[in-house]
Amino acid sequence: MKLGRFALLITMLGALAGADPAGAVTITEFDANPGKLATPNYIVAGPDGNLWWTESGAEPGIGRISPTGERFPIIPDSGRPIDLAVAPSGWVSWVSEKGFGSRSPSGVVYRESSGSASNFRAGSITVAPNNQVRFGGGEGASATVICSPKDPTSDHLETEFTCAGELNGNAVEGIAASPGGTLWASVSGSNAVFISTVQSFGFTKRIDLPAGSRPVGIAIGPEGSAWVAMWEASAIDRIGPDGSRTRFLLPPGSKPNDLVLGPDGAFWIVESGTGKIARMTTAGQVTNEYPIPSGETGQTGITVGPDGNLWFTDTEMGKIGRLVPDPLTIGGGGSSGGNPPPPPTGTIAPRFTAAPAFSPARFRVAGPRAVASSSGGAPSGSTLKFSLSEAASVTATFALKAPGRRVGKNCVAPGKAKPGAQKCSRFVPRGQLKLTGKAGANKFAFSGKVGGKALAPGGHRATLVARDASGNSSAPASAKFTIVR
Repeated sequence: MKLGRFALLITMLGALAGADPAGAVTITEFDANPGKLATPNYIVAGPDGNLWWTESGAEPGIGRISPTGERFPIIPDSGRPIDLAVAPSGWVSWVSEKGFGSRSPSGVVYRESSGSASNFRAGSITVAPNNQVRFGGGEGASATVICSPKDPTSDHLETEFTCAGELNGNAVEGIAASPGGTLWASVSGSNAVFISTVQSFGFTKRIDLPAGSRPVGIAIGPEGSAWVAMWEASAIDRIGPDGSRTRFLLPPGSKPNDLVLGPDGAFWIVESGTGKIARMTTAGQVTNEYPIPSGETGQTGITVGPDGNLWFTDTEMGKIGRLVPDPLTIGGGGSSGGNPPPPPTGTIAPRFTAAPAFSPARFRVAGPRAVASSSGGAPSGSTLKFSLSEAASVTATFALKAPGRRVGKNCVAPGKAKPGAQKCSRFVPRGQLKLTGKAGANKFAFSGKVGGKALAPGGHRATLVARDASGNSSAPASAKFTIVR
């Protein structure tokens, strides 16, 4: 959606269209702007081997981070950038709330305010496989438009641009182009996806979606179709150049916002409603969901980094996340027809062979003399159970389910939203416990206290990550429970 991703991934696809399920992953999150309020939005692999993202927090502009987590000074832009794209030449272009900007390969930054950008309202930007930049948004109060630089063959934004579109009243939120030159634009407010070509700036086809779809992020599949995140429907739609459409459902409430075709031949999806990263094969099958360690919802963008890992923005927590899948292995069918060699000792991550669960899942915080209620009420304390593939230390991160208000696609604290904003639920971190796990079945008494403090009454979620002696980490696994008075 955000750059010519097809060019980055085409050499990795081949026979991977029917990708097998992925195993364990390691997720690490870094502060986007340490010590300051950060709101990272969309993210791409930058021209310098780092990750670049649009930042609209206390220091708006373009943020940068290395694959090892080193942060670089933000490229300032008070216009509050929304989306960005990188051309093979090294130009980086972005659209913002109040105009647009670009950075040359030599580091010269150009900015244009909305004052000279007519009444254009930015939405999304992409660099097509033919290295031509296209961006979409709204113009005035009633037009949805696709735009190009004054020179339509340019790979970056310039001072002047031209737009064309149709009257329907809402701005583009996602845009992507296929190697065949087909251009897709999602218009969430109109509940539609528009199809055009890179060479034509007017729309050639409008795909009206089922009620409650709200299309947002777009990725191009290996077959040349658009795969579109349906935020409100918790689904991914595959839409062909001819307008044919197939819907693949995600778990209820997942609210996907963006997706990318990974180096394993599957799609990786940020589920902003549940705080998870999902993996979906090109057959539309969800093979895994990986909870974000922070337990927060509101993830916005995702991309493949220069290191071959998945990188995402955690907008609610102000963090940049890195997801490292298990090392990819190519199955049999080579010239020898043999199986791939086993991974070296110490490289296999632990995994949960039985998912964590609390028994009972509804209980009171245990006190010094607490006992189960004789009147049939909730007992005091619980037992956390899970099984491991090998001995490992386990970190359990606890989060309280709390009321929130919807701001765009994010669920924030009520005080951060405008009066009357839609209600939602979010998870607020409440501490961690360290456990020593053994291979096989494990069970630990849990009093309902974390760090010596009793958890508040209400719904909670515990997210567990196992780490072995070699430092390999499992995929996160979660369990929910309720504390009663």
